[in-house]
Amino acid sequence: MFNYLDNLKRPVYNWYPYKEGFSWRLIDRCISLASQYIDIHSIGDPFVGSGTTLLRAKELNIKSYGVDISPFAYLLSYTKTRNWNFSEQDIQEVQELNIEDIDGEVEIFFELFPLSRAFSKSNYKMLKKLRYWVETKTELHLLALIRAAMEVSYIYKDGGVIRIRKRNTPSLESIFKKHLIRMMNERIVGILPEVEMKSAFEFDRSVDIIITSPPYLNNIDYTKIYGVELALTTLRRDYSTIRGRMMSSFIRKDVDSDSILPIKTKYLEESFELFRRFRDLLHGGILFYNVSNSIINGIYYEIDVELMRLMEEAGFREVKIVDSIVRKTNINGKLYRARESLIMARS
Repeated sequence: MFNYLDNLKRPVYNWYPYKEGFSWRLIDRCISLASQYIDIHSIGDPFVGSGTTLLRAKELNIKSYGVDISPFAYLLSYTKTRNWNFSEQDIQEVQELNIEDIDGEVEIFFELFPLSRAFSKSNYKMLKKLRYWVETKTELHLLALIRAAMEVSYIYKDGGVIRIRKRNTPSLESIFKKHLIRMMNERIVGILPEVEMKSAFEFDRSVDIIITSPPYLNNIDYTKIYGVELALTTLRRDYSTIRGRMMSSFIRKDVDSDSILPIKTKYLEESFELFRRFRDLLHGGILFYNVSNSIINGIYYEIDVELMRLMEEAGFREVKIVDSIVRKTNINGKLYRARESLIMARS
C-alpha cells in the first residue's frame, strides 16, 4: 500500500514515475476502513502530489478535490484526472511530427546548473524545440514531453540530491512520441475531480474523508529534486515564492547542522495548524495521514506518535495507526530503520 511501484503497472497511474507517491491500494484500504463508520460521497487530498487519491476516486466514481503548491504536481494530477478525448487526426499529427519543421524554441532555465549539461547536444536542441511546440497543445502533451525528457536525461536522483551521470541515451523525439501516443489512448472514466494549485494551508473544501501524505521531515527540498520538471513546466527561473509557501520539512538556507531541530518544531506547529483546519472541514468525517518517522543528526524521532498527539489536541478522536511498514534508510553511509505509518483519526 505504501509503495508507488504498484502504480507503474496501471494505465494512467503510470504516466509519470513519482516515487514519493503511494499505491492506489492505500486509497482502497482507507475507503474500506472509513466505510465502517460513515457513507463516503467525497474525498479530499491537500497534498495531492501525483494525483493517486483523485485518480482512484474517479475510478470508483467518487467526488474528489485536491490541491498542491507545486506547479509540476498540479500539472501531473490535473492531467492524469482529465477526460481526454483525442481523435485519429490528433494522433496522426504526433506520428508525422518532424522536429526540423518546428520554427521556434524556448530557453529553459534551471537554477542549479545549465540544463544543457543534463542532455546530449542533440536531445537538448530537440527539447527546446518540442517545449516550444507543446506550448500551443494540451497539458497531456507537456507531461509526455517531461516524462520523455527525464527518461533521456543524464540526471538521476540520489536521495535529496540531483546528480549527473553521462550515458548513451535514445532520441528524445522517439521516446516523446511513444509516451504521448500511449497516453492519448489511455483513460479512466468517472466523476471528474477538482484540482487547484494552492497550498495545503488553503485547502477549504468540506469532504467526507481526507487521504493524504504530507512532505516528510527529511530535509529534502522537492523544488530542487523536481527542479528540472518544474523548469520544463513553468519555464521560470526562481521558485522562492513556492518554497516560502511549502510545509517546513526542510532547511531553506545554510545553517549549522544542530539548527535543524527548530525545523522539527516548525513542522509540528504547521501540522497542528493543518489538523485544526481539517477537523473543521471534515464535519464528522475521517482523516487518513500517511507519514514517515525521521532521523535527524543520527537521532530517531517518532514523528507519527507526535502527530497523533497533535491530532487529539486539535479535536480528533480514536486516533490510531492502522497500517505501518519499517523501511531501511541510508544516511551518509549509515543504515537506519524508520517506520512509515498510516494514521486514522475521526473528527
